[in-house]
Amino acid sequence: MLPTPNKFIKDLNQFIFKFLWNGKDKIRRISAINNYEEGGVKMIDVESMIKSLRLAWRKRIFSTNAGTWKNYLTHLLKESGGLLLFCCNYDVKDLSINSQFYMELLLWWSKFRDHLSTKEDWHVIIWNNQVIRINNKPVFYRKYYSFGIQTVDDLRFDLSNTESYELIAKSIEKTNFLEWAGL
Repeated sequence: MLPTPNKFIKDLNQFIFKFLWNGKDKIRRISAINNYEEGGVKMIDVESMIKSLRLAWRKRIFSTNAGTWKNYLTHLLKESGGLLLFCCNYDVKDLSINSQFYMELLLWWSKFRDHLSTKEDWHVIIWNNQVIRINNKPVFYRKYYSFGIQTVDDLRFDLSNTESYELIAKSIEKTNFLEWAGL
């Protein structure tokens, strides 16, 4: 769970390639990473390895196993909706998390998620969306989220103002009753 500074990655790469070539690089580093069949020497891409190890934590985060570290992460992300943040189109610059490890995880996930799927589900979620801002800040309203509002489609623009008001009022009444009933 230690952070991995960019300088460390750069220095480690430099050390490895200097050892490999006994001095200056003989071929481009990206070529050295390729398989033998592709003209490479199957070198380890240190940066990709570190990022993949960090991203592997995402599987642990969403597992059913409990742990103090998971409670800590949930606490850090509380203002942003907890683990929902991983499903959002957030910008790391908007987050204020005092854990460099988790900030790196969120940074690398934000860069990786765009390559994961062509659907880009995280772009349609309203909450923590880097392009949907109020006072130049992304928003997360827990109350609206608890009513099931996650995307623009959930805002029901197809309803008239009166119908929309009545739908939200019923949801609030139902929620207040459920809270009162302890459900």
